[in-house]
Amino acid sequence: MSEAPSAELIPLDTVATESEVVILPDFPALVEGQRVWVTAVLERTAVVEPSPGEPKVLVNRNRCLVNPRDIRFGHIAARYAARRGREAARRNREAAQTARRHAA
Repeated sequence: MSEAPSAELIPLDTVATESEVVILPDFPALVEGQRVWVTAVLERTAVVEPSPGEPKVLVNRNRCLVNPRDIRFGHIAARYAARRGREAARRNREAAQTARRHAA
């Protein structure tokens, strides 16, 4: 996290996004005075890692203070496209396995 005055930090839940945009993970934050790394941003919570190797913790987004300049955004459509690709690959694997069983 850049060394900036705390006045620049805002609660994560106040970061506004457009309807087709999501907040991408992997940025620093401050939770109750402790520096953490945000590894996932969910609807009302964020998954944070207090330090490398420590267990990840769910934190309410309003308790997670961030510098808005550290946040990146991505389009929801890309996330759904990746999911559709994984689902199609799974269906293709299942179909190939079924075909091999019937051929044997």
